[in-house]
Amino acid sequence: MLYPITYLRPALDIPYCHHEKWDGTGYQRGLKGQQIPLPARIFAAADVYDALSSDRSYRKTWSKQKVLEFISANSGSYFDPRIVDVFLKVINTQE
Repeated sequence: MLYPITYLRPALDIPYCHHEKWDGTGYQRGLKGQQIPLPARIFAAADVYDALSSDRSYRKTWSKQKVLEFISANSGSYFDPRIVDVFLKVINTQE
């Protein structure tokens, strides 16, 4: 759907790969580690942070602390550990 939009083509890795997991257990292509494009690895952490820290029809908002603990606990499995380190530094400097 996005491919015909010329100016979005450079960002197609994000919607296509942000559900891949660092350990290879994600989807859609089963990519692992550095096979996952960097923009998708960055977006994965941001997307999970946003999703868990927002109310959903099926779940209440998690506390910031609980969200950060989840992301930290999944560093090296769901998320690129280097991305998590930088992400946590950025989030923690915004207090």
